Amino acid sequence: CHVPEADYGRFIVDGCEDLPGFEAVAMAQKVDVPKVQPHVVALVQKHLKADPSIRAVLLERTELPPYADAIRKATGVLVLDVITLIDYFHAAVSPNPYYGIDWQKLANTPTAKV
Repeated sequence: CHVPEADYGRFIVDGCEDLPGFEAVAMAQKVDVPKVQPHVVALVQKHLKADPSIRAVLLERTELPPYADAIRKATGVLVLDVITLIDYFHAAVSPNPYYGIDWQKLANTPTAKV
């Protein structure tokens, strides 16, 4: 990812392959999300306990977005996954018809009497 070696210590990389229920991914089977969810949350909490300076979690596998909200709720940290990153990209390249509207002025504009 072109991260300088001097910055390696800023990142914690861990896998879910050993979490109970996640072996379904290796077997090309459907993952039991309710079974795996507490283990994914606990994995993140373990890292946060070891290093409270962690400010964000990146879920890089496409199997992981179902756990993002649970991680957010349990930890309060920023969680990025393929869905949030696609939303971000889409918002950056899509026209916004509301761009530039002064919402405060609009809210304080009296309505015309009919």
